[in-house]
Amino acid sequence: MPLLEEVLSYIKGLWLLIQGNGEGFRWLDFSESGLWRSFAAMLWCLPAIAVTWASWRLYYLSAMPSGTTVGFSFILKLLIVDIASWLLPLVLIFMLARPLGFAGAVIPVVVTTNWLAVPFSYALAVPAAIRLTIPGSEGVTGLLELTLLIANVTILFRLLRLVTGNQTLLASTLTALFLLPSFMVGRLLLGVLGLMPT
Repeated sequence: MPLLEEVLSYIKGLWLLIQGNGEGFRWLDFSESGLWRSFAAMLWCLPAIAVTWASWRLYYLSAMPSGTTVGFSFILKLLIVDIASWLLPLVLIFMLARPLGFAGAVIPVVVTTNWLAVPFSYALAVPAAIRLTIPGSEGVTGLLELTLLIANVTILFRLLRLVTGNQTLLASTLTALFLLPSFMVGRLLLGVLGLMPT
């Protein structure tokens, strides 16, 4: 489990890369062990993700008949949704790396996007926390979430373009691979696992 100091150094590297500064590569670990350590980003995201789970639970209960309750299995299902949404794009990236000709960039792509999930998770926890504490704030938090989504797409594209050597078409394809399958499998599992209000 990477310590906070290590995680902050990775985030600093990402910030430099997002600004177009190649110096950011020096702050990230693209070794084989660095690849596997980057999956520990999920653990660092858990506190923020837990806030979004609590917000979703509140939304679910508010839309269901009075007296509806949810237990630990509800949270476990949300965890399954998030893990699947995280891993599916990575599986597709590994499968398509050779056919699309970016096999040499796979590790940098995976490492950078895994660690990028940490600041984004905490950013997305902000509107979730507002909904939990301020009743009737759905309009404001919805706008904030839309703003964060646009920022997410923009930053992800800029990062992937630099990591792939300024290949705009490839970066656009990878951005779509990270976002669309994740969104689709997330929505599908929410319905299949009974996490959508009926």
